[in-house]
Amino acid sequence: MTVRPATPADARAIATVHVRSWQAAYRGLLPQDYLDALDPHRRLAQWEDRLLATAWPSTGTLVLVGVGDSRTGTPAAENDPAPVVGFAGLGPTRDDDDDPTTVGELRTLYLDPDVWRRGGGSTLLTAARDQLRRAGFRSASAWVLGTNSGARTFYERHDWRFDGTTKPHDWGAFVVTDVRYRVPFS
Repeated sequence: MTVRPATPADARAIATVHVRSWQAAYRGLLPQDYLDALDPHRRLAQWEDRLLATAWPSTGTLVLVGVGDSRTGTPAAENDPAPVVGFAGLGPTRDDDDDPTTVGELRTLYLDPDVWRRGGGSTLLTAARDQLRRAGFRSASAWVLGTNSGARTFYERHDWRFDGTTKPHDWGAFVVTDVRYRVPFS
């Protein structure tokens, strides 16, 4: 698996990974009817807009590409592009209590469930940290669903630490609590 900057042509694949990941990762943590209603087609325009707004080196999306089709295990043909199996969105912090010139934010990090626990998440997280550091940030933050123990453990294994900050996240039909993780760049 390798990491590269996303392009607008990746929007459909990212939207698909986004929905598949949410439906698997948040099962039992968010209302099931909400998860069942998620549709990549409804997220496509959002991802197209986000990818067009890329402003490297500080703002953009990285994609993790694999070999073959992660859902079928079919190897890619020699001249076919590798499929997108994960993504990470980056940018300056959006938090009012932080300085967006020195603190970057890992805004999203999701992998297709078919490639979980194969090292791709670690590869993508390392690439995201490296990109934020190259953009001149001295540290980074990430908001995580407070009840998502799997994600919290993942970040903690990679030296991110809960900084004690929480906030409600109102989705309209339900409210959850997000917790903020941080990592310094030395």
